[in-house]
Amino acid sequence: MGNCSPKPKRQSRSSKTLVDTSLPPAQLHGSESSLIAWRIRVALLYKRVAVEFVECGDDEPFLRCGSEMVTGSEESLLRYIDNRYGGPPSETVTETKERVMAAEVIVVQHRSIQQHVEGMAQWVAKLMAAGGDEWKEKAAEGRRMGKLYGELVEIMLEHAQMEERFIFPTLERTADYDVCRTANEQHGRHLPLMNGIKEDLKSLIAIDVGGPLYKEALLNLFLRFRTLQEHCKQHFQEEERELLPLLEAAESVRRKEGEEPWPPNRWVQQIMDLMEQTHSRLFTFFASGLFPNEALRYVGLVSGGDDQRAIAMLRSIAISIDT
Repeated sequence: MGNCSPKPKRQSRSSKTLVDTSLPPAQLHGSESSLIAWRIRVALLYKRVAVEFVECGDDEPFLRCGSEMVTGSEESLLRYIDNRYGGPPSETVTETKERVMAAEVIVVQHRSIQQHVEGMAQWVAKLMAAGGDEWKEKAAEGRRMGKLYGELVEIMLEHAQMEERFIFPTLERTADYDVCRTANEQHGRHLPLMNGIKEDLKSLIAIDVGGPLYKEALLNLFLRFRTLQEHCKQHFQEEERELLPLLEAAESVRRKEGEEPWPPNRWVQQIMDLMEQTHSRLFTFFASGLFPNEALRYVGLVSGGDDQRAIAMLRSIAISIDT
């Protein structure tokens, strides 16, 4: 399989805790410049599998899991990983039509936001259940949660502004104006709740851990997160049911009116341009809210066929998981 040499795998305390030692380790043979190798590596890391990467000159990566050697297409390798290691799926869905790629990008963004809000609600629930001395041991978690929630708010605001500046004006050509206006108004109604959570987190940090007000503060924070979770779920479902299917219709209208069809990925690039922080400084946090197949699909959608861009995004995900 070519001239291969083991590449040292950096270890840290956090990476050791992320690896599930009950899972058999995997050895991935491939090239650092191979997009498929990076996609396979990220899929394994999402499964919490200890991965040793072995640099090869071969264009086609392959796996060694114990005495078993696995070769084949990217799809067959991802399918093997899913069957061997279980957990959320890695194998991605087939490509969709170019003109609806923007809708798929938005749906994946919805999934990331939903997963993060749900995860933070569960985080607060665990703090509530701890109590006593455990609260003092977890005192720093309030500050960490505040930092991560701040990043989530940035993503949510960029997402809302992207829709307001690009998606809604585009859809108004084919949709009932009231539908877009209603979605826009819902963004405004979410802001007080989002700001309320931010203030609750500040209060939680200031209150004496384990004091009489601490449990009440945790309960209030939990209830706000649950409310935000329900609001996001309803809002995203309405958008995906009523608005996003109209993106395809919007392109049809352009054709009927004699306008030139937009080039492939034009809408996706618009989304990228309007959500710059989400796809740079905040990208690894954004991707951490996705299942492996969603993350791999998203990178494929937003990289626009640029392998180097896709590899850079996958590398950032791998580093964030493995460090």
